[in-house]
Amino acid sequence: MLGDEVIAGGSDLADAAQFARVFAAAGMDFVSVSKGGKFDDAQQPRVGEAVYPYTGPSGYECMPTIHSDARGPFARNVPLAAAIRAAIRDDGRTTPVVAAGGIHGFDQAEAILAAGHADIVAAARQSLADPDWFLKVRLGRGAEVRRCKFTNYCEALDTQHKQVTCQLWDRVELDEPDLARSHDGRRRLVAPRWRR
Repeated sequence: MLGDEVIAGGSDLADAAQFARVFAAAGMDFVSVSKGGKFDDAQQPRVGEAVYPYTGPSGYECMPTIHSDARGPFARNVPLAAAIRAAIRDDGRTTPVVAAGGIHGFDQAEAILAAGHADIVAAARQSLADPDWFLKVRLGRGAEVRRCKFTNYCEALDTQHKQVTCQLWDRVELDEPDLARSHDGRRRLVAPRWRR
């Protein structure tokens, strides 16, 4: 759910907390908290193109990049998740709350959990950057994690309706036998295998 739609007249944290209370009371398995991504303030598309929601203030908050502002993209939704979790707990419910958005490292994820801001963390772009990152950390090899740079290269491919890959690995080891490649043959479609 959106902890804040980031649009004029849209739902905000107070609304989201109320929705979350209702979801928890209804028996939802978990509540995942994100922010923005609404079409309402998106830039108008060019003729023949679809409206793309990751423009305008709402879209910016949904898919921030490393170049966005002084805050950067990291863990921008955690305060929303923490407030929603508190609202659910105030109602005496234990429905797990998921913090999503810009969580890219084990230390960051662990700090969010230890502080009680969320019960679960989600890390989609980081998991695309390094599908083995959880295993590497678990085995004490966190220094080997390929960290997402939050440039939104993957999202740019998606907006062009191309196969989504990560710029950190899609053009490396292209001589690997039986490698699945993009339609144009220039990018690998699967991250390189982790050599333990």
